[in-house]
Amino acid sequence: MITVEMLPAAHGDALWIEWPGKGSNVHRMLVDAGPSPTYEAVFERVKKLPPRSRHLDVLVATHVDADHIEGVIRLLQDRLALKLSIDDVWFNGWPQISEHAGLLGADQGEMLQALIGSQQLPWNAAFGRPTRGRPPRAVCLPTRGALPSADLPGGARATLVGPGRPELDKLFKEWGKVLRNLGVTPGKPDEALDRLARRKSLRGLAADLLGGERVDTSVPNGSSIAFLLEHDGHRLLLTGDGHGKVLARGVDRLLGKLGGPRLAVGAVKVPHHGSAANVTDELLALLDTRRFLISTNGDKFNHPDAAAIDRMLAAVDRLDEAEQPAGAGAAQAELVFNYRSRTTEPWADPAQQRERRYTAVYPATAAGTTVEV
Repeated sequence: MITVEMLPAAHGDALWIEWPGKGSNVHRMLVDAGPSPTYEAVFERVKKLPPRSRHLDVLVATHVDADHIEGVIRLLQDRLALKLSIDDVWFNGWPQISEHAGLLGADQGEMLQALIGSQQLPWNAAFGRPTRGRPPRAVCLPTRGALPSADLPGGARATLVGPGRPELDKLFKEWGKVLRNLGVTPGKPDEALDRLARRKSLRGLAADLLGGERVDTSVPNGSSIAFLLEHDGHRLLLTGDGHGKVLARGVDRLLGKLGGPRLAVGAVKVPHHGSAANVTDELLALLDTRRFLISTNGDKFNHPDAAAIDRMLAAVDRLDEAEQPAGAGAAQAELVFNYRSRTTEPWADPAQQRERRYTAVYPATAAGTTVEV
């Protein structure tokens, strides 16, 4: 069984994931940590663990957008005070992006990789240890051949479905523009840490608290690390803010290995907080799932989009048509939100849920929503 807690991260993602190991052991992964203003939820979730159990098998920063990466930056600054150990950090920074190019990532990416280096944390180690004089490998799909996968403790496995090398090549160009506009010198971790020290909004909390129709063309979104997490027959698809086309391409390649017309998963964390620009029919047609995890409070971008929700429900209807005899009852779609807000409330109406055959799940408390996959 895989348990997912969608922590309250405003318009961003902060996904706390657990699966069982041997005996009473529990393994954990944190996928993104939301924007800076909601970081306290992540901080409190770590602090909730007994001090000797504050351990992450994997910390994933899917991409450099603020609503995903800022909380990661703050968490690493609090890591020692929290006594949090981390076995591996998955993140595509400058060393990975510049592998076939020559420019550095955006400023927050600089800060994060400087923290990883200064704390000597394992970096993308699950995808191959770097050889002498070489940086950690990129977390991305090869042009052809088998999809990269990582065996995780407790018998879990993560198989990449995005991004590809073309998306990282586009990202390095975009980051170069950002850095030039900021006047930032690439490849200077000391300078990045100095800039971070001056960014009060990105400081840790330990000192205070322990004492549409369009297609997404955002280059950072397209570079999101996306993967299938498996454990003991249970599957969870994690997509960051990935482009629907990129994710569909990766899933299609995975199906080439696994066989079958669709990838059966217990739940999918929908890309880009339920944006219609990312939740595409092309992607949904490749998935066999009835549970959609939607992480957003709707701030700034008014996610989720009604068109994206419509596509999810229509995809489940198509599954029913393919799998159920005419007139037979079928399991409903399930929309799981981690906020009950202005933008998620429209799907709460019981009459609408009955008519359209879905169930909407909202958090009982401000601590977010927990589901078992």
